[in-house]
Amino acid sequence: MNFSLPLQLQPTCLSLRHKMMYCDERQNIPGLVDPNSDTRVFFCIKSQDSLGPDGVAVHPTDCGKERGCFCSGD
Repeated sequence: MNFSLPLQLQPTCLSLRHKMMYCDERQNIPGLVDPNSDTRVFFCIKSQDSLGPDGVAVHPTDCGKERGCFCSGD
């Protein structure tokens, strides 16, 4: 794994998680993710699944304020 590659962290739902958050401390910031991976699997901590509580797949580009389960921390 190359932890020296630059990240492009973008705001997303606080409930969105992925495995790299637990092995690369640069990515261990809830509510910020680097969506530039074609193989990364995202999951929701509310549903504990790759589908959110609303039954729709979770991904940084899909988990926004338009979803009722979205959590911004505000």
